[in-house]
Amino acid sequence: MAIKNLVLDMGNVLLSWTPMAFAQRAAENEEDAVILNSALFDTPEWGMIDAGQIDEAALLRLSLARTPKRLHDALRVLLAQWPGWMVPIPGAEVFTRKAREMGLKLYLLSNAGKRFPAVLETQPFYPRFEGMMVSAHEKVTKPDPRIYHLLCERFSLLPRECLFVDDVAENVTAAERVGMSAVLFEGDYRKVEEMLRELGLS
Repeated sequence: MAIKNLVLDMGNVLLSWTPMAFAQRAAENEEDAVILNSALFDTPEWGMIDAGQIDEAALLRLSLARTPKRLHDALRVLLAQWPGWMVPIPGAEVFTRKAREMGLKLYLLSNAGKRFPAVLETQPFYPRFEGMMVSAHEKVTKPDPRIYHLLCERFSLLPRECLFVDDVAENVTAAERVGMSAVLFEGDYRKVEEMLRELGLS
């Protein structure tokens, strides 16, 4: 059966997910950036945010507790501002437009916190999506097969009619296991377009 739906991850597929670069923007030097990154992003609690298991207030309290007081203001800025520092992956605008012109319906499936998908509303590709699913709202994250099944149930999709695109190999494998076609994104949309052609689309 032909592919009708394109299911895209967000971080490093549509928008940049570069935690250390975000920390560098909030810090005055590289050493402080390392501290901020380690206190906020490189923690077990960050995964809990994506899973909807804790809120950002709890994350902030825990992160402040392991951060020198001189960096507390910088940490607060980092937590508040980092989503706005994500920038579109080069080619995202053109690729999503071409996909719609090909007749594909677009869906987002992302491991992210509760501020998403509202943060995406300023992006030019946002109106092209038929639906979005963010892990924190569902309290389940990729690669758990439940989130793929939930996406299909909510938007009445057949897995065999979906091409899933993600930058994490285990998420791609999980999509294939639930019956989707899938491709690992490595920064080049041409690979996705080639996959679509192989599946009979042009």
